[in-house]
Amino acid sequence: MSEWVETTLGEISIGKGAYGIAASAVPFDESKYTYLRITDIRDDGTLDKSGLMSVDDPEAFRYVLKPGDLVIARTGASTGRNYFYDGRDGQLVYAGFLIKFSLDPQKVYPPFVKYHCLSQQYRDWIASFSNGSTRGNINAVILADLPITLPPLATQKRIAAVLSALDDKIELNNRINANLEAQAQALFRSWFVDFEPWGGTMPEGWREGTLEEICHYSKQRVPCEEATVDNYVSTESMKPDKQGIDTASSLPATGTVTVVEKGAVLVSNIRPYFKKIYKPEKPCLCSQDVLCFVPKRAGFEMLLFETLWDDAFFAFVMQGAKGTKMPRGDKEQIMQYRVSIPDGDTLERFNAVVSPMLAKSSHNRKENRTLAAIRDTLLPKLMSGEIDVSEVEVPA
Repeated sequence: MSEWVETTLGEISIGKGAYGIAASAVPFDESKYTYLRITDIRDDGTLDKSGLMSVDDPEAFRYVLKPGDLVIARTGASTGRNYFYDGRDGQLVYAGFLIKFSLDPQKVYPPFVKYHCLSQQYRDWIASFSNGSTRGNINAVILADLPITLPPLATQKRIAAVLSALDDKIELNNRINANLEAQAQALFRSWFVDFEPWGGTMPEGWREGTLEEICHYSKQRVPCEEATVDNYVSTESMKPDKQGIDTASSLPATGTVTVVEKGAVLVSNIRPYFKKIYKPEKPCLCSQDVLCFVPKRAGFEMLLFETLWDDAFFAFVMQGAKGTKMPRGDKEQIMQYRVSIPDGDTLERFNAVVSPMLAKSSHNRKENRTLAAIRDTLLPKLMSGEIDVSEVEVPA
């Protein structure tokens, strides 16, 4: 620790902090610059690509990020949220509520600063600017004074390598899962929507039915006191755009919660357009704002999951949703969603193909949780020097 030195973000950056472009977002267009906004940055510093927009402004070229740039949100509840640009996410133009610092590779190993800005030390510094229940704005001058403790350059590189290896494996698993989910959904639509293997016509022995013929809502309830952060799923903890769940940040104080059996599928019933869906890997509990679909018999699990995963299902739910500011799906209408019910042999063949895909996806999610836990445990200890990074093996 004697070789570690105190510095600031401004001292290790080229020039001053720069504000992003004040331009409106337009629908995503590959021929235009991709627009990086606060809402596109996750709390863990990664890019959420599910709702990316473009920017169409003649001055946009002046705000293109370069490898080694760090952008930090400067206002609102997201103040301090940050994103380190290494070039892998394609060309990005940063928006006006972000402040950019171009890290000087002659003074610091830029990826090390990325991890500093994900540390608790950084979050505590940002929180010190909060005012009661609100978080005050932070400008470029304030951010330039962000304190950073730097170890020798070789140590910076080693720390970043250890943490990056974990993040890279998590990202690889996420890409694999996205591919597996796309394959499973493509097969579902080919067989049960477009009937492609049968010339576009529903095969003999099949019939068109409704969702209520293959599943029902879970009606089993237990007192809310049985809910824990490890077994409870709420609409708040479910991620948009079919991205699974986070650990619950709060638990219900009164009433009951729904029992979720293995094989069930959960769909948030609040603002269905967010497409929040999750297939639990083991029995758990969920909020009554989360619909718990239970297959009526063995063999329907994969068909049920892929039916609910389909964008057409969420569009159907929105057609019957009630309310404008916070629409909710109509549970009776949802059960009238049309479903192709195949013969037993076809169902078995579908399950034989899709089940291994979803099992692999489930395995990857479990591995990612383990990797994230290791990273989150190592990060503060490495960044503070509590653990000697030379004694930590870089994950393969």
